[in-house]
Amino acid sequence: MVALTGEELLAWADKTAEQWRKLLEAHPSLLAVPCDVAGVKTVGELMQHIVAAQLRYAERLAGSTATAYEEIKYGTAAELFATHAQGMDLFRALLADPAYVWDEEVEFVTRRAGTLVATRKTFFIHAMTHGIRHYAQLATLVRQHGVTPDWPMDYLFMGARWA
Repeated sequence: MVALTGEELLAWADKTAEQWRKLLEAHPSLLAVPCDVAGVKTVGELMQHIVAAQLRYAERLAGSTATAYEEIKYGTAAELFATHAQGMDLFRALLADPAYVWDEEVEFVTRRAGTLVATRKTFFIHAMTHGIRHYAQLATLVRQHGVTPDWPMDYLFMGARWA
């Protein structure tokens, strides 16, 4: 049994992001809330960190130059999720390419961890779960500021339904 395909993992990351897009569009002031996760100062900067990682990993896996981090806008939900969509589109194209070699090792220079060597699959899985992890941190933070996300976030709810 294959536990989780790349397409399923991407769908979970994309669905989670879509829920956050809706929440941030309904509560744009959340982008200015102070935040100390991942060395940032605001929720907007954490969102930039999430979507920047997705886009920049997707670009490098596609063989393109990574967009400069500073160029990734985070002033509005629309700006943030346009970047998210760019990254997801690149990942979808890679997943759809039957000739793409996921087990090949590649070298990436990261912003904080230095130069890393891993398989393309490892970098893809990191890009997907990195956002999921930060969205969980974000859920706690926004609840502390009076906004409660109203959707189930666990992977369980990608395929389960209530009886």
